[in-house]
Amino acid sequence: MNDSNTYPAMRWLVLLGGAIAVLAGNMYIISFAPILSNIAADLGVDIGTATNFMSMFMLAASIAIIVGGMLCDRFGILFVMALSGLFASGGALLMPLLGHAYSTALLARIFEGIGCGFAFCLMSPIMATWFPAKEQGIVAGLLGTATALGAVIAYPLSSGIYAATGSWQVMSACISIIGWAGFVLTIVLIAVPKPALPSQARAEEAPATGDIFKRQLAEPMTWIATLVVFFAAWELQTIYNITPTYLAAEKPLGLGLGFMSASKLMLGASIAGVLAPIISGIIQDKVFKSKVRPFMFIGFALCFVFMYLLLLPAVSGSSALMLVCIILAAAGVAVLYAACPLFVSFNYPLQVIGKVFGIIFGLGAFGGAIGLFAAGAAVDAKGNYHLAITLISLAAMAGFIFVLFLKRWRKS
Repeated sequence: MNDSNTYPAMRWLVLLGGAIAVLAGNMYIISFAPILSNIAADLGVDIGTATNFMSMFMLAASIAIIVGGMLCDRFGILFVMALSGLFASGGALLMPLLGHAYSTALLARIFEGIGCGFAFCLMSPIMATWFPAKEQGIVAGLLGTATALGAVIAYPLSSGIYAATGSWQVMSACISIIGWAGFVLTIVLIAVPKPALPSQARAEEAPATGDIFKRQLAEPMTWIATLVVFFAAWELQTIYNITPTYLAAEKPLGLGLGFMSASKLMLGASIAGVLAPIISGIIQDKVFKSKVRPFMFIGFALCFVFMYLLLLPAVSGSSALMLVCIILAAAGVAVLYAACPLFVSFNYPLQVIGKVFGIIFGLGAFGGAIGLFAAGAAVDAKGNYHLAITLISLAAMAGFIFVLFLKRWRKS
């Protein structure tokens, strides 16, 4: 049953639909980062308040991951994938209509966040349901790559469209095209006949106990995994959303490089983020198999060291050294977001994997929202990004410590 030949070729189309969903979701949140100061000026709010466009996005996404996981177990992967495209791309498309006042623009961002949460809740269910165990490492890597690719596309694309049109609202609507393409693919997949899957046959043969989900919630590992994801989400959202603003903002608030230069530096980081999950996924399948903690340790260590180095004058005064640090920190984030869903896929029963993933990643995703809130508060309090960057490194250290305790107490 673990032979990939017993799994239908349609699994790669499902993977493509999921990859587009997480790619588009990351595009929508990241697209604001390099021009956040411009958006704040256009709406007449300070930069700390404007950070809510990311933090409230992540708050909505966190709740949607929990709800989406439940919907996934009840109605299936493709149903939730379609909801993701509808909410996320719909919110982005509505920005020219709703984006001329802070309150209504924030509402559109919340819709985008809901769609993004529905997309991210699919990662472990896609791996566990549609793919054999020996392919799940590379699938995790490809989904992690899709997440990072969203940033690769969003940074230059959003900056370029904004520079050409002078309207961040139009930019938002333009980048929704990719999400709508994924939505169309999902509708096609819903319409065609579905093949039988070996994973589902095994799940049906397993005892259908009503308290199986409760047993997973009773596992200490579940809650430690949630804390690991909490700090991984903190790293993802703050590195990709705070770093470009730190680079772009005028001195003494930031480094004064401007949003185009910041976008170029972050593009290099995003490309590294694309390659790192694929490489880690291949190594995972070939070397570590079902052991995912090594890449969790590596990911947090890279974030801790190289984000803090950005504060050193010797680094911040050199574009080359900044690029190296940003690349390695971004690679760390990408490795984490390949390893964490894989951990859930390997360790929890298929019957409840959507719910479990929703709990771990939904509650964990609050780390992204809290990290952004904390960064915004730190900027308001200090008048610069130094404390905000320091908090990113400290969060990585905390995540590394919790991985030390991420062990199985008993089998599911």
